[in-house]
Amino acid sequence: MSSVGDLRVVNRIAECDIRRTGLLPEHVTAFRRQGVLVVRGLLTPQELADVQEAGRALIDRAWSTRSMEDTVWTLEPDQPGAAPVRIEYVVDKARPIAMLAGHPLLLRIMEQLVGPNLIPTWDSMVFKTPAGAPRLAWHRDAGLYDNAVGVTGAGRVIDAGIYLDPAPEDNCVWCIPESNYWGDDRLTATADRLNASEWDTTGAVPAVMQPGDLLLHNILTLHGAPAVVGKQRRVIYFEYRPAEVEWQLGPHSAEYIGLKQQVLRSCIQLRANEPQFGDEEPFDYQPAESLRHWVDRPEIDTLRFAHEEYWRW
Repeated sequence: MSSVGDLRVVNRIAECDIRRTGLLPEHVTAFRRQGVLVVRGLLTPQELADVQEAGRALIDRAWSTRSMEDTVWTLEPDQPGAAPVRIEYVVDKARPIAMLAGHPLLLRIMEQLVGPNLIPTWDSMVFKTPAGAPRLAWHRDAGLYDNAVGVTGAGRVIDAGIYLDPAPEDNCVWCIPESNYWGDDRLTATADRLNASEWDTTGAVPAVMQPGDLLLHNILTLHGAPAVVGKQRRVIYFEYRPAEVEWQLGPHSAEYIGLKQQVLRSCIQLRANEPQFGDEEPFDYQPAESLRHWVDRPEIDTLRFAHEEYWRW
C-alpha cells in the first residue's frame, strides 16, 4: 500500500499487514471510505490451529446431533442434502474461541474503529462444508436504524470475520466498496439486479483471504458469495457496536450492554490466564465511566445471552 491516494481506486480492497505496520491512519481512512478492510496475519500458527480444531469440533457436533439449537441449516436437518451453515454463540461453546474474543490485537483494532466504548454483540461461526452451501445473496447485514447510513455509514458498527480456511476468488465474500454510504433506493435496486442471476459480480471486488486473516466490513456494505460444493470455508464472526449507540438507539436493551461488557471482560481475563499467551499484553478495556454498565452487577456464569431475550424493539 503506497499511499492513501492509491486506495481511492476501488477495484481492490485495501489491506493492512497488521503485525508489520499496525493499523495506520491510512488504513482507518480506507475502511471509513470503502466499508471494508483486509487485515493480514492476525493469528499466530498455534492459535489458528487451536481455533481450527474448535471449529471442526463444533461442525462435527452439528452433523452428529442434527440439532437446530443455535444452528442454521440449508434445509430441515432430517431432509436429504441438508447441511449446517451457521452456529451461534460460539464464544460460549468453545474455550479457544472465547480466548480469541479476548485477542488484544483484534480488540485494539476494534477500539480504533468503533471507539473505546465498544461492546461485542454477535458471535457466530459461518461456514461452508464440502457438502456445499447455496449462494449468499447480495445483502447488507443490517439496516436497523431509521437513519442507518447516518449512524453507521462511516463504520462504527462492524463485523469482524476471522478466517480459518483459505478463501480463493471462487469461494470468498465479494464486496462493493463505498456501498456503505448508499441510500435505500440505490441499495435495493443494485441488490435486486445482482440477485436476478445466479452469480453476478458487477461492480464488486473479491475478498481473497488466507487462514488467520481478518476481514472487517461495515454492516451496511453490500456483499455476497457464490454457491460452492466440495470446498470448506469457516469464519468466526464477532460484531462490535459502540455502547452509546446501543444505549440510545438499540436494538438491545440497556441490560444487554452490561452483560456483554462482562462477556468481553471475561474473555480478556480467560486469555490473560492462559500460559500460551503469557507474553502478550492483555487488552485494557476502558469505556467511559458513564457507560460501565457491568459495575455492581452479579458475576456471570455463561457467555451466552440470547438476542431475543434482550430486544428493545
